[in-house]
Amino acid sequence: MRTRTNKRGAAVLPAAVIVAVLPLIAATPSAGAAAPDQRSTVKKGSPAAHQATDPRLIAIQKKQQVLDQIAGDITEGLSEFDRAKISGFTEVEVDPNHNHLSLHWKGTPPERVRRILTHLPSGVTADVLPARYSKADLHEARTKLLHAGKPIALHPSSTTDPIRITSIAGANDGSGLEITYDEDRGVGHRDRKDPLARDERNTRSSRIKALTDRLTGINTIAVYKPLSEDPVASNGNPQPHLTNGVAASKAMRKHDAPPWYGGAALRNPSGGICSSGFAVTDSHGNNMLTTAKHCDGKDGYWHTWEGGDDVGVSDHLQSNAHVDTVGIALHDPADGYLYDGEANRTDGYAKPVTGYGHNNVGDYVCTDGANGGVHCNVVLSKVDVGVTGADGGYRPVTDLGYATDWPSHGVAAVNGDSGGPVFVGANNWTTDEARGTITALDRTVACPSELNPDTVLDGHQRKPWCLAGVYYVPIYQTLHDLKWTLNTAG
Repeated sequence: MRTRTNKRGAAVLPAAVIVAVLPLIAATPSAGAAAPDQRSTVKKGSPAAHQATDPRLIAIQKKQQVLDQIAGDITEGLSEFDRAKISGFTEVEVDPNHNHLSLHWKGTPPERVRRILTHLPSGVTADVLPARYSKADLHEARTKLLHAGKPIALHPSSTTDPIRITSIAGANDGSGLEITYDEDRGVGHRDRKDPLARDERNTRSSRIKALTDRLTGINTIAVYKPLSEDPVASNGNPQPHLTNGVAASKAMRKHDAPPWYGGAALRNPSGGICSSGFAVTDSHGNNMLTTAKHCDGKDGYWHTWEGGDDVGVSDHLQSNAHVDTVGIALHDPADGYLYDGEANRTDGYAKPVTGYGHNNVGDYVCTDGANGGVHCNVVLSKVDVGVTGADGGYRPVTDLGYATDWPSHGVAAVNGDSGGPVFVGANNWTTDEARGTITALDRTVACPSELNPDTVLDGHQRKPWCLAGVYYVPIYQTLHDLKWTLNTAG
């Protein structure tokens, strides 16, 4: 691992290099991913940050790493979507809190899988649960609700307006296809409150289920769920050189500098805040920085959130709406590091990205949004979900997680975190393993006191808006579809 330079003329050592013995303490909610037992990565001349990770997170991460490895062996290293290629496989769920793995399978697992389950590491338990449908069955049924790569409009009766499919996913237990819907109000429009009374809604859902059962040929579950929230914020008044009265003398999340990092606050082409994602290399060897495609607009120029420094321009030849990602063609290179901690942290703390991994139901992951900072309390409830974004675009493969109340207050992300990285801690939280890119949010919750106008980066331009659920596009899917390579710092 090399010493980093060129961050506003000061040398920076990776977190794994600067080591000090510190007591383990409970992490603050938005800074749950700080490395344990060591000082932060800081610029020369900056005070060292004494911050450590809650030991419970470290224990969970170590168990999860073992369970994910077992799940990877069972699924032959295939991605969430490609696991449909495994005959009979439906889903695998990991439970690091109880060191347990549940495998849902249609029929009898092959000898290869049975052998894995009979030679589990000490302390790990597992069970195999029968599934009505395999993932392949559920994929085949899902395609019957799509046309030209997007969900079809549903017409359960001649008296109702078109019904919009907001997400499609197989039930984890393989019992059927789960479909969420709302009344189609148009792109970007959603009901904040269910317009129907309970009995009327139940009747509507029953009619939609009957229709989707008929269209797909399998059992479906229809549930009302409005269109996902749009996690991008625009101030409606582009001011790319706004400084907010701050003269940044060193690189940090809110005022990054070359080489650019992931999780940094960017002023998008419409003037609002979005997050940088990962450093990648395209198929032509060009170094790029990722962000959410739905953040892009107007002339495609990107600047630092504070200071208004030029970062680069959207390369529309290096973008894909299905994975909601666009590459920023840079004036200066990006590096394989992610900012960590609170959004307004000023010591420039960041950790190296050392690779990527696939996702499993039950995984704990960390979101790393520029506006709301890091939240490591997000547990995956589903993988391989097709979701309709607030921009009307359909993302055929996303993973969905919801925040737990521990170690923070039920917040997965903040509006404006679009494009931000999703990762899991590795090597005792000294490095990050890439998992995906934030694309949409779900379920508004009250913001805790620590997420306020002074800590959320655009908090003085609009009231902070916190959400419990996050959809993200798996990093593998993005790299595969765009033929990119993830840049690492190791």
